Amino acid sequence: MKTVTAARLDFRGLTAAVVLGTLGALTIMIVPGFVMLVGAQSNLDDRQLGFIASWDINATAIAIGVSTFLIARLNWRHLALAGLLLIVIGNVLTAGGHTYPSIMAARICAGVGEGLAIAVSFAALGSAANPDRAFGVYLIVGLTVSAAVLVSLPLLQGRFGAATVFYGMAALTLTSTALLRWLPRANTGRSGRLDGTADVSKHLAVAGLVGVFLYFIAQGAVWSYFERIGAASGVNAVTIGEAMGLSSFAGMGGALVAVAMVTRCGRVWPLVTSGAISISSFCMLHGHVTGVQLITAGILFNFGWNLAQPLLSGVCSDADCRGRVVVAMGCIQTVGFGIGPALAAVILRGHDFAPSLWMSAAIVVVSLVIVIAGLKFQTRLLPATV
Repeated sequence: MKTVTAARLDFRGLTAAVVLGTLGALTIMIVPGFVMLVGAQSNLDDRQLGFIASWDINATAIAIGVSTFLIARLNWRHLALAGLLLIVIGNVLTAGGHTYPSIMAARICAGVGEGLAIAVSFAALGSAANPDRAFGVYLIVGLTVSAAVLVSLPLLQGRFGAATVFYGMAALTLTSTALLRWLPRANTGRSGRLDGTADVSKHLAVAGLVGVFLYFIAQGAVWSYFERIGAASGVNAVTIGEAMGLSSFAGMGGALVAVAMVTRCGRVWPLVTSGAISISSFCMLHGHVTGVQLITAGILFNFGWNLAQPLLSGVCSDADCRGRVVVAMGCIQTVGFGIGPALAAVILRGHDFAPSLWMSAAIVVVSLVIVIAGLKFQTRLLPATV
């Protein structure tokens, strides 16, 4: 289908958008390390740490949702600057906070800034001549940075302390504001299909959004407590950092496999495969966990997760040719990922993580059944579209 594109993102603009998006999503991508840092900074218990992570991520989701209406009205550079400054303030306040209320307020502030940064980044990446390639660069950079951060966080925290790490993150974010002048001020054109088609496949949209929401609840519930699970079994901090870092690198492989598999065998079997891999990783985290188990589980976890993500995005894209459903998916998945830690915290029993692991496994199964049912129904209606 022919597409009209009036706006292009040059290399400098792409660089700024990728940096902005990576900073905005960093807490989500390194949430186990983030939980570790907050725990070291405040000595909050595991239940409170889960709620802290949830406050941050849900504030991000709300800010992304609000930005949907702001992005067409405000200068992107101004909106991005506001987002980065809120992240700076939030990290500085986190470094100085020691109680649950103070850290909660700090992370809400940072979360709002993260949401604004992600929204502007995605809007800019979407204006590129080849948005798929632009988002691909963003994903690769984000996973690489998150892997490096996760590996180094235990060492940095041990040597300098959690507060210094948060101050360092604030300084890095403040420095990145120098790149904002490379961003477009706003979308200078509009992309659309020339035939004006705007039909929405409601059943596929509902299946996709509900499935994504549930899927990210399960991933958030496990990933947020990944470091805590290792620590509860006596795995040393360096090994935990290695497990988290290798896990992020494995995510790149999952995304690449998804692209290769979907052209050969559609979406259903790759989704089933991703679910099986994810549940296998959950099972490996039950009971006493060794360092080798933790590393293997981490690799399987992020491989399965990133195998599913492009496929779920494709389902939501197919549901609406104008892209409204896939944009809504960005907010939905962030909300789900933020609810996951809180839901896990509610059913947490001391250092026994088995209830949240079983819950997450069941939710993954339900989410994929819903998505696959939507795909099957779509196949019966329009065999050529799936």
